[in-house]
Amino acid sequence: MQTPLIALAYFTAALASAAAAWTDHRTGRIPNWITMPTVALGLIMHAAMGGVHALTTSGLGLLVGIAVPAILYKVSAGKAIGGGDVKLFAALGALLGPTLAIEMQFGAFVLLSVFALMHLAFQGALLRVLRNSSMLLLNPLLPRKWRQTIQPDAMTEIRMGPAIACAVLSTLVVEHIGRMGSWLY
Repeated sequence: MQTPLIALAYFTAALASAAAAWTDHRTGRIPNWITMPTVALGLIMHAAMGGVHALTTSGLGLLVGIAVPAILYKVSAGKAIGGGDVKLFAALGALLGPTLAIEMQFGAFVLLSVFALMHLAFQGALLRVLRNSSMLLLNPLLPRKWRQTIQPDAMTEIRMGPAIACAVLSTLVVEHIGRMGSWLY
């Protein structure tokens, strides 16, 4: 991939993820006006500057970016991850390609876990939520008479947009340092 394409893709990914984090934090939604143009821009930009091979890589990045989040969305009926998060992962995959899409997703899920634990600890609800989570995992394995009902108000919610933005920025910084520092090896 050419250097101007890399710089433009990185800048667009950082800008889109920051805008998505802001709107997700404020409204609890990641709107289509952020994600859909980003998908289109990623595909068009790669096709224009890198030809069919770059377009294929961008398309593969989109598929890799959407695969796991779409499964989580479908299995949980939209409760584990929102549709805007899924579309943002797809858009970032189209911009960054499959390898960085996987790195960014893994980083986002790890950061979200850390953010959630910190949030719950500060609220004083960490132990209650850990107990509820363990019951969600154990209930399907237990006989019906031992299963416990988890009340919806005992569940907690945290926005994923800021975790995605932090993961994108950290992934891009590490990737940039790797590219610029390759002469050191």
